[in-house]
Amino acid sequence: MVNQINNLQYDDIAQLVATLGQVTFPETLLTTLNLKCELNHLSLVHLEAQDKITYLLSASDHNVAITKTMQQLYLSIYYRLDPNKEFLEHFGADKTILVRRLQAEEISDQGYRQLWYEKMGIVDRLSILTKADKGLYCLNLFRTQERFSTQDIHQLSELSSLLSALTIRHARLTGSLSPFMTRENQIETLMERLNKIDNSLTQRELQVCARVLLGMSSEGISLDLEIKTQSVLTYRKRAYGRLNISSQNELFALCLTQL
Repeated sequence: MVNQINNLQYDDIAQLVATLGQVTFPETLLTTLNLKCELNHLSLVHLEAQDKITYLLSASDHNVAITKTMQQLYLSIYYRLDPNKEFLEHFGADKTILVRRLQAEEISDQGYRQLWYEKMGIVDRLSILTKADKGLYCLNLFRTQERFSTQDIHQLSELSSLLSALTIRHARLTGSLSPFMTRENQIETLMERLNKIDNSLTQRELQVCARVLLGMSSEGISLDLEIKTQSVLTYRKRAYGRLNISSQNELFALCLTQL
């Protein structure tokens, strides 16, 4: 009897199981999957209604230079444009797991495509999607050099049930957000980013613009900062003037181009 599942040795799978709930699990998962199919980066997020996203894990090899700021821009802004989101509402009734591919040229938004392809260096992504825990788990597997072959996709698809079970179990065991994905840390990171772009911005202008980047409305920012809505509009106008921009999209683009 051959001690393997789809060419993964039982010992490798046992090691994955042994690291569930531990900080070593993401790197162990990446290393193990590379025995089957070359991967350069992987991540797991959980999508829910009303644009809620929870970052759960990631791992990269030496070929990937994905910075904390790049991850923050995706998780704070560009995930809203991720095609995987459509499966929150349109998931086949007879399906519990789906495998979906996304290549750089299929991304229509210029800023999202620039972040994904030019900045992160990603050329191909395979996602294993599982509807669970009142949302959608997305295990994203990335390539930076060559695209996935038909055989690669077939092999990873064969492992989709195992990978889904392992990563969801890990997420439930850890049960907490990555430190930089708490709301407070999102705002702090974005404020730091904006301050590096233009250090003449005042504290209030930084606070307002960071929340604009998170997609908050003027009324929402007003409540969050406990200031009048008109004051929010004033701070935003002043900040846009200093940055020589006129819209939220230009603010997104500015944060991206200054990486």
